[in-house]
Amino acid sequence: MDPTDNAIESSMWYLERAPLYDTEKPYSMRYEPGDGIPQTNFVKIKQPITVKSMRQPGAGPFHLNECGFQLIELASSLPYDGFWDNDKVQQVYIPEVKEALKRSLGAKYVVVLDYAVRKREASFPLPTGEEYEYDQPTALAHIDFTVEEGERIIKVMFSDRAREVLQGRWQAINIWKPIKGPLNDWPLGLCDARSMDFERDVVPSDVIFDNFVTENLQIFPSPSFEWYYLPDHQTWEALIFKSADSEPSGAVGCAHSGFYNPKADKNELRESLDCRCFVFFADLGEYPPIVGDICQPQSHVMS
Repeated sequence: MDPTDNAIESSMWYLERAPLYDTEKPYSMRYEPGDGIPQTNFVKIKQPITVKSMRQPGAGPFHLNECGFQLIELASSLPYDGFWDNDKVQQVYIPEVKEALKRSLGAKYVVVLDYAVRKREASFPLPTGEEYEYDQPTALAHIDFTVEEGERIIKVMFSDRAREVLQGRWQAINIWKPIKGPLNDWPLGLCDARSMDFERDVVPSDVIFDNFVTENLQIFPSPSFEWYYLPDHQTWEALIFKSADSEPSGAVGCAHSGFYNPKADKNELRESLDCRCFVFFADLGEYPPIVGDICQPQSHVMS
């Protein structure tokens, strides 16, 4: 497809602006609670969206601390088959991610919290009644962490020495790239943070596992949102986007989600890998060791 082609007309799922959330915090359980307890209180709404091409002449520039996302180069030395091997990803790709984020952001230290390998089944988003072999694209606009949740994770990671790390700036950063390209099928949509009202358009939400709870941000729909994606996304191109930041900037966070691309080749199904990282800027001679067990039920949790 022509990467400078006109914008895509598609749709996005959001959390509905329901009166329920005036008195009840949104939540989603990642297990069956039983005893008649609802697994979630999400009321979702599907809205049409226009998704602009990041490659279109005149678009951008896109900078992490202004719009919440940017494009960096990450040419991995790991061959295609290696991305399906957990040990090889951790041995080869994860160190590459850390170096790419240090180089691009000027960070002193990077921790890769976890990662997910996604391979879309042809039936997605329609359920088949069976477990998918791989994680599927996310189809609900969200931001992965609140600032408070980021601080909690850091305190768990570094325990008694967390104060040393927290004396400097930190950011929660996602890094997302195709495993096979060019990728157009169910691409990643990124919402320009400058088009969002973070007082009105987001709400904290609990993600509940059977042994811990984490907090993210769900997104209410707004006609002001400006969505972007990277057409013909190549394997050496990585999108980085912000989930939380300890210091105020133009971009509090970046709402994101996969979305249906009607222009994509129906025979080329998305294969991608996304990492959730914590990026630190405190000027320490040596960072303390990670001692805390943060959250285990993720796809692949780094030690």
